[in-house]
Amino acid sequence: MTTHTRRMVASAVAAALTRAGRTPEWLAAQTSLSLDSLRRRLDADHDFTITDLAEIAAALDVPVSALLPSGR
Repeated sequence: MTTHTRRMVASAVAAALTRAGRTPEWLAAQTSLSLDSLRRRLDADHDFTITDLAEIAAALDVPVSALLPSGR
């Protein structure tokens, strides 16, 4: 994943988290990510995996596609 894409995905996840009114602590508890791992991904220091995104989408009740760049 390029740095630009990593930042776009992290931004989309953070926005979905905010819209849901949830915290990173809550999200980490709902997924297999530790809070530290989630924070590194939200800071765009590490890539989200498709498994991460699937778990996050399920926890936030959004489609995985809402967490991905549109490709435009």
